[in-house]
Amino acid sequence: MSKQEPKSEIEESNRMWASASFVGVLIIIGLPLWWKTTEVYRVALPYDKISSFSELPSIITSELTVLANDEQSASEIVGAIQKAFEGEDILKLKIKKTIISDDLHRTLESVADEQDAIEEVGAAFDLTQHNQFYVVQRRPLFQDVWLGGERVMFFRDTKAAPTLIQALKHWVYQTKVLSGARSSVADSARRTRFPPGAAYHVVLSVVHPKPDKLSVDFDAEEAVEDYIGSFVDELSVLHNFTLKSQWLYLLDFDFQAKEIKDKSEWGRHFAVRQERLHLLLTSLEERAATHVSELPTLNLALYAAPCHAAPLIIHDQRGQPVQSPVQAFMSPKWGGVVLASPGQAECQAPQPRWRPNVRVVMGTFISQLRKLLGIADTPSIPGGFLEPLRSVTPRRWEVDSLLRLRTVEQLTSAERTLQSLAQLLGEISNIVINDEVGASINSAVDSIQEASEVMSQGHLVEAYRVSLKAHTAAETAFMEPSLLALLYFPDDQKYAIYIPLFLPIMFPVILSLKNLFLWFRGKTVQKEKTE
Repeated sequence: MSKQEPKSEIEESNRMWASASFVGVLIIIGLPLWWKTTEVYRVALPYDKISSFSELPSIITSELTVLANDEQSASEIVGAIQKAFEGEDILKLKIKKTIISDDLHRTLESVADEQDAIEEVGAAFDLTQHNQFYVVQRRPLFQDVWLGGERVMFFRDTKAAPTLIQALKHWVYQTKVLSGARSSVADSARRTRFPPGAAYHVVLSVVHPKPDKLSVDFDAEEAVEDYIGSFVDELSVLHNFTLKSQWLYLLDFDFQAKEIKDKSEWGRHFAVRQERLHLLLTSLEERAATHVSELPTLNLALYAAPCHAAPLIIHDQRGQPVQSPVQAFMSPKWGGVVLASPGQAECQAPQPRWRPNVRVVMGTFISQLRKLLGIADTPSIPGGFLEPLRSVTPRRWEVDSLLRLRTVEQLTSAERTLQSLAQLLGEISNIVINDEVGASINSAVDSIQEASEVMSQGHLVEAYRVSLKAHTAAETAFMEPSLLALLYFPDDQKYAIYIPLFLPIMFPVILSLKNLFLWFRGKTVQKEKTE
């Protein structure tokens, strides 16, 4: 027995040291390795910069030059404008005043047409620069203020200062629309216009439900090039446009129109209720080949009413016909539709053939495109005259106003997107942030800071481009599919999977820890007794 005791002690010692080795490997290597391999990967993000977006300057500086006949008039106009705009939180005017030279003064007093006067001002000053506007005194005016398509506004004298200020606020700079772009509540203009983007598709669809009974003579391709092409060319500084046209045959939508007698050449018309118009858009979406890319599509549709259902007249919710030379409607962030009807003479011909009025139809589409792209309507101002559009191209100061609007909108959208993402990351711990998402977020943050600085310096075109870069990077990061990789695998499910795996192993380990503790304690006591 005495010889077997040392052997038993050796076996016991080996068994205990083996258990200690197993426990050591499990705790020192296994647990840290499991913890490291199951953690959510997140790159370092600039949370401090994201939380300090509210401290960045959100002011657009714009240059305004006042040209007056004398120093006193110039000072009074400048003072009135400065006082009126000092409370604006987004727009900051950098105002200069200049006395009109004798030669230019004589010319402005002698020419009868305002367009000739603008040419004279353009010969002396550069009217092609974005974000610059000129207020010029010109006495032979029938109104207090006159504004055309160039970056020039004429005023008669210092008594016209109130009208001039209203025209600057509501026409040229559109301060209310700018404030709406930063507001958390979308106004009617924001709900109508398309979201910011670098490029758009514009698709004109001619819907011809009865090609066998009525021939429609309409060159859609030429109309798109002549009208829409000329319009979007002036907006190339903001967006890239792709123009397309198509014909949709045999799409006979049931308007459920009610025949109503009237005093027109037809002796009747067919009433279309407004609440049924949106159903036409659904039918167009099913047939129109508009989803050709990921870019947003502005849809324009010309519906050629067949003879048996002509003319189509839209009736409002009260059952009254909409008084308009063109029967048309617009769907926010989708596009516009024109309901065109042939005349009685065309339908009664042996071979009915109808040529729509291209100028009227395309003019309506241009009017709809202006609203969809963000060119705001201009209210009437007593004492002020806004020259009607002479062509389909937008006014130059309208392009500047659209640049300001889109810059503020894109910058605000990028800031709120990143703040929402940062808040989401704080609330949900198992969202993965890989290197690509981190690069997009850092790029958006840097672009936001750069755009804020460039805006305050008055470089409008550059500010727009940088803000577009910030908006694109922020949207790319927020919509990255990899963010959802572990979104439906929360921590409780993770532990529910791993606990059944590790629990059978941990029971022997825990019992081994107890035996190891008792064995080491006995060894210590034995050693103390021996000593």
